[in-house]
Amino acid sequence: MKNRTNFIGYPIVAIIAALITYYCTREPGPVITPDPTQPEEIISFKDAVQLYGSYSKNRACVIKTFESRRDSLLDKLCPSDRKPISNFVPSRSFYLSKDFLDEYISYVKWVTPDSIDITGYRLYLGNYPDAEKFVDGKPIPDPRRNTFFIAPTTLLGSDNLHRGYTFADRNNDGRQELVFLEDVLDQIGYGEQGSLDPQMMQQIQTAGFFSAFMGIQENQSTIANDIGSYP
Repeated sequence: MKNRTNFIGYPIVAIIAALITYYCTREPGPVITPDPTQPEEIISFKDAVQLYGSYSKNRACVIKTFESRRDSLLDKLCPSDRKPISNFVPSRSFYLSKDFLDEYISYVKWVTPDSIDITGYRLYLGNYPDAEKFVDGKPIPDPRRNTFFIAPTTLLGSDNLHRGYTFADRNNDGRQELVFLEDVLDQIGYGEQGSLDPQMMQQIQTAGFFSAFMGIQENQSTIANDIGSYP
């Protein structure tokens, strides 16, 4: 039987061979990588280590001393009725999940009217009371540990201050009004020697300080805490 020449198969094989040779022997081109603009607030790992070390030396040790023992000097500078805990460990970091951040930002946009410009988000440092529950009855997850709460901000007037805000029904008439956190938080001031004002602290530690807020309905509060942010 005579062999027949395959005039269709040979050209195809030749083309495939040429393509393989081309792609295997050509020099690779430049790799294209994303080039995002780096925010000015980005710091190096070395700077982060320095910040962490400075906090350990100048802040964490003070917190541990305050929580682990009491003496006349501490009682004078920072009056407290807390009992010492010798093995107390100050909070050093907080975790926020991406899911929470996405959900929180979406929620804030939903409850905030278009007339209010959301300029950012402010973190407020806090400390869980040495108690089982808050004044409104919500359980305290980690008594005596440091924490923070977060609130959206907007500009007020021409003072260029990004104030944290929330919404509350002050008159129990179903109307949610804009409330600035600083209007209340700024009342918690310091005395002449840099210590907390004893008179103000005494008011805070009594139920009367919160009585003005207990009747306020906060169905659209924008303030978040207890979000897995404590160690």
